[in-house]
Amino acid sequence: MIKYKCRPAIHTKIVCEYCEKINFSLPSEYAHFKYLPDEELISFNTITNLLNYIEKNTTNPYFFIDLVKFLILRLEAFTKIDLSTNVSNASKLLAFTQFYNQVSDLNWCSIETEDSVGLVAKRAKQSLASKYDDLFIYVSIMHVLKFKNEDKSNIIMELPFESGFYGNNIDLLDNVKFNCENLSVFVKKDERDGANMLPQYLNNISNIERISAAAKSISPAELSLISLANRLGMSTRTLQRELKVDDCCVKDIIKNTKANSIVSVLNKNNSNIKVTAYECGFKNLSTFSRHFKNTIGCCPTEYVNSLKSNSI
Repeated sequence: MIKYKCRPAIHTKIVCEYCEKINFSLPSEYAHFKYLPDEELISFNTITNLLNYIEKNTTNPYFFIDLVKFLILRLEAFTKIDLSTNVSNASKLLAFTQFYNQVSDLNWCSIETEDSVGLVAKRAKQSLASKYDDLFIYVSIMHVLKFKNEDKSNIIMELPFESGFYGNNIDLLDNVKFNCENLSVFVKKDERDGANMLPQYLNNISNIERISAAAKSISPAELSLISLANRLGMSTRTLQRELKVDDCCVKDIIKNTKANSIVSVLNKNNSNIKVTAYECGFKNLSTFSRHFKNTIGCCPTEYVNSLKSNSI
């Protein structure tokens, strides 16, 4: 059983798009993420590593606060949760929790009492935690529940660590309790809510999907059997054995992932081969051309010319 944790690419994409908008340069290893579909699964930790990189290299200590507005607009469209006044806040919170539990490896659970429902996100000790996991949930919930317009007595929000852990982002936080071990949000039910509101859901991410998520988290230039096995925390032989059970070949996953990624980047770059090579992590065009031919079956210029011919 593969234990590699996954989440949708959208969160990483949003940050990459925002950095491009403000002309903040990211390492080439992150360039290919913005071309993935929002729902594609990638490494659970990619977004945290990316935000930590930005924090260490930006001159703006409030970059995450500036990112929030950009973040919320994209996430609302992605989750497709009904945020109208026709739906109770309790139902919105459950829908939010259910959606992300279905598409991610999140350690979240829903709790229901006689008069409220809650989201509890379990946390490890502070030395292993990321403040951005808590901040992402906070700003999303604040938006879903219209937090600033809501009677604050109807919402209880608890964060796991002391306020200093969240740094300059403390300005985002309002009406929260700190040092509470886990992140939790509890919302009072209203007259539209009945008993037994908790939905039934299962996380059904397969071994193949987890391996593919790891492959998509590696730039095409660096993706190989060895790098994939290392990313998954296992030997190459163990990886091949795990996939054999599912009657699947790891080399096929690697080749298909490379091909899809390179072609997607090339097409969205309007067939600009040089830019595509960089964004796929290749240091020079000759190496890119060799990889392209081995993966796609023809050299980049032949592929581009065939696209032009087909469009005539």
